[in-house]
Amino acid sequence: MALGRFSLFAAALLGAAACGKKAAPVPPAPPAVPPAPAPSVSTIETGKHLDANRRVTANETVFAPRDTIYLVVVTENGAAGSTLVAKWTFQTGQTVDSTQQAVAQTDSAHPASVTEFHLVKPSGWPAGKYRVEVWLNGVSTGSREIEVRK
Repeated sequence: MALGRFSLFAAALLGAAACGKKAAPVPPAPPAVPPAPAPSVSTIETGKHLDANRRVTANETVFAPRDTIYLVVVTENGAAGSTLVAKWTFQTGQTVDSTQQAVAQTDSAHPASVTEFHLVKPSGWPAGKYRVEVWLNGVSTGSREIEVRK
């Protein structure tokens, strides 16, 4: 019985000593960094001429057969590795052109980037309706309908 009392006393003494110990302070968590906004297409323009900033001078949807057809895509929050695809189709569904370009990476000082695509055919485009669809990182972001008239 004396041994049992001694064990009980030793356990109580150890428990009291352990309760008096202070736990090591936990360092504060680093401040949460909000995730960067996802890249997105904000503007799709078509026209016959570009200005010094590579933007179309006038949004147009009707072209002559020998016009150069410009497509300008403005992307917000461009990230490294982002790509744009412009797929041009004729009214029959036939693919006329499909071009891929890297999106310029942007930052808080310059949150938008401009990417220019164009079609030119010296012998002239057949008259009819065309559609250009814009894809950002494999996701369709919009399209424009244009027409070539003689």
